Amino acid sequence: MIRNRSIAPLLAAALLALPAAAAAQEADRDAQAEARADEAAAKEVKEEANLDLDERIKPVSGRMFAKDGRHELTPTVGLSLNDGFFSKYTFGLRYAYHFGEEWSAGLNAAYALSSPSGAVTRCDSSGQNCEVPTKDDLARTPGDMGLIGSVDLSWAPLYGKISVLAEKVLHFDTYGVVGAGFVESKMAPPDGSTVESTIAPALHLGVGQRYFVSRNATLRFEIRDVLYQTEVFGRSGELEKDLQNQLLFTIGLSWFLGDGPES
Repeated sequence: MIRNRSIAPLLAAALLALPAAAAAQEADRDAQAEARADEAAAKEVKEEANLDLDERIKPVSGRMFAKDGRHELTPTVGLSLNDGFFSKYTFGLRYAYHFGEEWSAGLNAAYALSSPSGAVTRCDSSGQNCEVPTKDDLARTPGDMGLIGSVDLSWAPLYGKISVLAEKVLHFDTYGVVGAGFVESKMAPPDGSTVESTIAPALHLGVGQRYFVSRNATLRFEIRDVLYQTEVFGRSGELEKDLQNQLLFTIGLSWFLGDGPES
């Protein structure tokens, strides 16, 4: 009887130790699993660090806005940037047809309203009584423009998106444009004082961006350089050709018509 009473406490202690041993084994398994997960994560970070920049940064995908096969109509307003004699404000309309996501051809027409810029003054022979010249005073000065027109070819190789205040993603593209057209130059001839309008051939070069505000509308910004020739009296007093370089900044709201080739 004494032997049986001494074995009972030992059996009770062993039964109490079993749950503790099982919990210890489970904790050990969890620790090993966590260590393996940490090792795998470290390996993944190391492999990613060895990737090239273009592999680590994923390209922008999923165009929100399709242009292929669609018509674009854009009313525009603008102003001149680099003319010291005349300030010009333009009002225009542009049409383009997109025969791909990157390429388009179009027609551009605008009318410029000019006024003396105020950047120069007119003084008497003694350098006194200076005042801002009037348009009549600038009659022989190039830069006064009327109608502007061109046939354009545009290429938009860059498409991207930016986050606006971490609330909205704004899609945009960047394009270049080249065109040939004309400029109505308003200027008195070198041997006269009455302003005459002449049509001069012009080369158009520009860059711009579209910001897509919906699937059918974009906000468009463009800087365009219009180059044409006029005749002026040079410093030698002889008649010579003068290359005019008129830089115009325009803003427009484009509307896209049609559904493209899937329609």
